[in-house]
Amino acid sequence: MTIVSVAAPGNGSGKTMTLAAILEAFPGRFSVVKFTTVFKDGVNCPKTEKACACRSLHGQYTVVTDPRVISMEDTDTGRLTHAGGSPVIWCLALVGAHAEAWDHIRRDLLPFGASVLTEGNTVVPILRPDLLVVVASPRLPKERWKPDAVDLIRKADVVVVNRHGCSEEAIAALADEIAGLRSGRAPAVEDVVQPLASWRDPTLREQVARALGVSA
Repeated sequence: MTIVSVAAPGNGSGKTMTLAAILEAFPGRFSVVKFTTVFKDGVNCPKTEKACACRSLHGQYTVVTDPRVISMEDTDTGRLTHAGGSPVIWCLALVGAHAEAWDHIRRDLLPFGASVLTEGNTVVPILRPDLLVVVASPRLPKERWKPDAVDLIRKADVVVVNRHGCSEEAIAALADEIAGLRSGRAPAVEDVVQPLASWRDPTLREQVARALGVSA
């Protein structure tokens, strides 16, 4: 099983659009699992979803596979379905339940030998992905970065600064900060809404192709 994971310092960085760009660049190659960590106090519940499954979480985790929910318009899973993910699975898990949830998904819900594209931070140490991608945006204030953001940026194989809707000054400042965290390794700076083939920096496309064992 090949795993490509996309994480971010926080919501609104451009994770889902980056996943969509990867799916469209490598059609038919990936199953998708979106992980949402649910906190008992309701923090990080994706209220932007039309049908927030967090409110009906049962037990330690809930795995949503119902096509009527997954393909719903104007949701992250709907966008990933439209981009070509098959299947697209949404996993909601309490802190500490990700290992059990992933074991169930891997064993019972994913095709044998699947290439899997995942979204989410907390599950990354459990997945131990073949390729770790972190997407950061100047639009997300540093005070809203998740506690694991800096560690993931340092460990990532590829870091992308999402320039969409941002000033050149803010983009340059974040790119410099990330390079400092990565011993001088500069991030790619791209508009993640655009097709992957149009990105000026080919690193992400080449790394995904290498993980899949296909031509870029």
